[in-house]
Amino acid sequence: MTAGAFDARLWVALVLGVAVAAGLLRLLIWQRASVEADRAPRWRLLTLGALQVAAGALVWFTLFPPAAILRTGTLIVATAGSPTTIAMMPGDVRVALPEAGEIAEAERVPDLATALRRHASASRIRIEGGGLIPRDRTPLPRPVDFDPPPVPAGLIDLTLPAPTAPGGTVQVGGQVGRLPSGAIELVDPADTVVDRLRVVANQRFVLTASTRAPGLALFDLRLRDTNGKIVERIAIPVETQAQTPPRIRVLAGAPGPETKYLQRWALDAGIDLGIDMDLGAGIRLGDAPLILNAASLDAVDLVVIDDRRWEALGVGGRTALAGAVDRGMGLLLRPTGTLSAATRRDWASLGLTLTGSGEVLPLRLDRPTAGSAAPESAAPEEEALPELGRLDTTPAGTDAVSIIRDPEGLPLASWRARGRGRVGLWTVTDSHALVLTGRSDRYGDLWSALFSDLARAGDATRASVSGIPHAGTRFAICGLAGQASVIGPDGSEQPLRIDPITGAQACAGVWPERSGWHLVRDGRGRETSVYVQPAEATPSLVAAERRTATLALMHATSRTASSAAPIRAEGSPWPWFIALLLTLTGLWWLERNRTFALPIRAQWFQRRPPVA
Repeated sequence: MTAGAFDARLWVALVLGVAVAAGLLRLLIWQRASVEADRAPRWRLLTLGALQVAAGALVWFTLFPPAAILRTGTLIVATAGSPTTIAMMPGDVRVALPEAGEIAEAERVPDLATALRRHASASRIRIEGGGLIPRDRTPLPRPVDFDPPPVPAGLIDLTLPAPTAPGGTVQVGGQVGRLPSGAIELVDPADTVVDRLRVVANQRFVLTASTRAPGLALFDLRLRDTNGKIVERIAIPVETQAQTPPRIRVLAGAPGPETKYLQRWALDAGIDLGIDMDLGAGIRLGDAPLILNAASLDAVDLVVIDDRRWEALGVGGRTALAGAVDRGMGLLLRPTGTLSAATRRDWASLGLTLTGSGEVLPLRLDRPTAGSAAPESAAPEEEALPELGRLDTTPAGTDAVSIIRDPEGLPLASWRARGRGRVGLWTVTDSHALVLTGRSDRYGDLWSALFSDLARAGDATRASVSGIPHAGTRFAICGLAGQASVIGPDGSEQPLRIDPITGAQACAGVWPERSGWHLVRDGRGRETSVYVQPAEATPSLVAAERRTATLALMHATSRTASSAAPIRAEGSPWPWFIALLLTLTGLWWLERNRTFALPIRAQWFQRRPPVA
């Protein structure tokens, strides 16, 4: 209650108190006169006094009606899969959402919010059937009861594969429901089973397949029972994208076998790699020289430089490389021997403060060497790898990220972030010996791990879609920029409006009318292919998602709504006003009735005759 409202009520209470007191005083005077006249009955004073007090109280309640306490009964909400007949208790209200079937004696409502507005007096909400769809999953002001149905027999979880390069591998993962036993298989567009796995109830699975030419394709995921009958099948969209090779430049201070075999491997791997060797005295070998300025370096994803070439650079070249790293370029430092104090200071300014003696130590890679960023396959035990050399040099501190480790766990390659880019260190001096001994695969694994972790991160070319879109159901797509639009399977284009509430996520809602491949294009010209499933597809996934989401909503509501104060609504003044009119009418009738009227008006001011 505000201070102004409190002051108004105080003044009204004072006025009513004075009025009631004046009325009672008037009745006492009249009663005394009537007693002297011996005409007024005694019950009249009591009745008039009670009506006078009642009239004052009714004036108060008419002006300030008491609040009414709501919340009575249960709001029973029928969803998809609800039984046709639902048991009710006295005071309960039964409503049916659009996706529910025919429910006996149920009020049809367009959504749960409408039902709550129409039946605000409900104390609890009971959800019947399979659960709520995304339209109705909003925080609820009442405790929710939900008895979930059994877990579906089909697929209850599914992870779609990400876009991959030609020749790459795609993975489809998920979980089977309460099917006792069966098999899950992945079929390619040529109707060939590419992977198959025996499954039991609630088991998770991962199926793999390889891709070929760039483009869009639909694989088929089939779940079969023990008799081979298909329980459920789902179309798996697979997008194969042609990859843009990274642009890498190697700056060397002298020719050597390491740069020679690195260039050969990059050529076979389809990597755009150029070598610039400066021998001094104006003599340069290799590809076209790399000009160390902002324009040239911003067109490069990774620069590999050894300590000799670093020392030959001037202050301007070193500053240009550091600025390019700040803008997102990767820089791999490759020491070939003991570093000078000046080089150590320069590399420390880049974020790599080095420790160690700098001596060359023996190294054997008989076990996997790649870290979590790029795992490698182990070599056969009978094929011993050659002994390599590594420098006793590692970055100081614990914040350096290891790319490759030796069998003892010591880092051979590490990096630290600088600005938007990364600065890495590679301490192996003669990895080309792997190629000379017939282990070019291990050589390629090492350098592939280095390039993958350090090269410039490309601009996101795809927007993100959460869940599995279905025709006729709204879904959100995020990561858009500028004026975005979606192109349907029939070629029709529909503009998208980015919701300002989503902020940096830049999400827009899409409501597809038909299934098939849709193309989302934003203001930057980026394109994202999205496959929309038919409306009736993935029934087990939809049922499992509704069941899980409704259970989560029930638990979240029980923590917030169960302890909420009772809902109070502003009371109506009309009942009190009608009672006030009846009370005033009774007062008027009792005072004006001739049978009980007092002779005060004629006798009170009349002078009595003298007694003889």
